[in-house]
Amino acid sequence: MNDQGGIKWYTCEQLDDKACRAYLSWATEGVGDGINEMNVKWLLAHCHDGVTWGRLGDDHSWMSSSVHFPQVSPVISASNFLELRLFGPEREILIWRIDREFSGRCLADQGTPDNTDPCRPDNEIRILLGNKYREVQGGFTHVCTERGTQQAVPLECTKDDFSGDRSPLRLKVRHYFQKDLATGVVRVAASRLVDVFKKGA
Repeated sequence: MNDQGGIKWYTCEQLDDKACRAYLSWATEGVGDGINEMNVKWLLAHCHDGVTWGRLGDDHSWMSSSVHFPQVSPVISASNFLELRLFGPEREILIWRIDREFSGRCLADQGTPDNTDPCRPDNEIRILLGNKYREVQGGFTHVCTERGTQQAVPLECTKDDFSGDRSPLRLKVRHYFQKDLATGVVRVAASRLVDVFKKGA
């Protein structure tokens, strides 16, 4: 546990351009020497031409929504992605573009939080866009909204999940907190993605 400056319960490792390119290579080409045991499960990429989801297969390679729904999900490449997240129960790898290079960080849980600690991590559940079912292929589900927003999430859903225009898709976000040692004020110091799931699943 790191308690310097009031920071607790997480670690944050900065990633240089070389490390970022290694993660990108793993996400796009399946080449991930020494980095495929990071306990991450999901992939989310924001690209110039759309959003792409992925999930890690049993062979430690990434299955992408762009394979099954190319009309909705662009193929991730070094030239078109703006931000890439690989995340799971314990950590998140975040990579972003800076001009012609990449920067990033690995944010991970550390220690067992004390429930009485005001700086203990807290989870927030957010609703993902998509209250209308289109179709499912390869374990990905194409969903949309009345306004035409579309994505292919890395979950296998049924039409019944969306009955009554329900929005069953959820994203779990974990917030880490820092206490100002001078004033005692607690603020959000960092946040990461943890899980994507169906409500009630």
